[in-house]
Amino acid sequence: MPSPQEPDTASSRSLIRRVLGSRVLYLIVGLCLVAFWLTRWVESLGGPEGIWERFGLAAPAISVPIHAIVGVTPFPSDVIAIANGTIYGFWLGCVLSWLGWYMTALIEFQIGRRANRDFDISAWVSRAPAVIRRFPVGHPVFIIGSRLVPWAGGHISTLLPGAMGVPLGRFAWCSALGIVPPAMIMSGIGAGLLKL
Repeated sequence: MPSPQEPDTASSRSLIRRVLGSRVLYLIVGLCLVAFWLTRWVESLGGPEGIWERFGLAAPAISVPIHAIVGVTPFPSDVIAIANGTIYGFWLGCVLSWLGWYMTALIEFQIGRRANRDFDISAWVSRAPAVIRRFPVGHPVFIIGSRLVPWAGGHISTLLPGAMGVPLGRFAWCSALGIVPPAMIMSGIGAGLLKL
């Protein structure tokens, strides 16, 4: 007769196999390695200011994709948004930070879609406590409002809608609006540093 522990052990092994076989895991690890390399490269040039000095008007075309890649990872992308405000001023810094985070949102949305195929996240959400299930992931208030949660909000507001099958059109306009306040705040901090 099997012990009561065997189903849990089999379930744990199944989850480990799914994690190790997930393309999402390898994609995220790969993006983290690329982000780490990019941040080292930027530091070797003298930071964001060094990129500006070396590449001039082409610097934003380099810094925005770097911002997008770093934004997908656990590395803090707020530093890049603050640097945008410091180097380019409030308004242009805000636009560049918005572009970087918007690209991040679209990338993470697609990662969320793939993660649902690998891990059936929608089934996990359906078993969440009622308090959490009361907030529909596809509602504009969730997509916009969850972005304002410190540290993890940007990831929650992009990965979950992707995983839960929110239409791309709704996600795109909600994210476009939700990114404006953080972009303005970080750019404002950066621009304010110039006045100290």
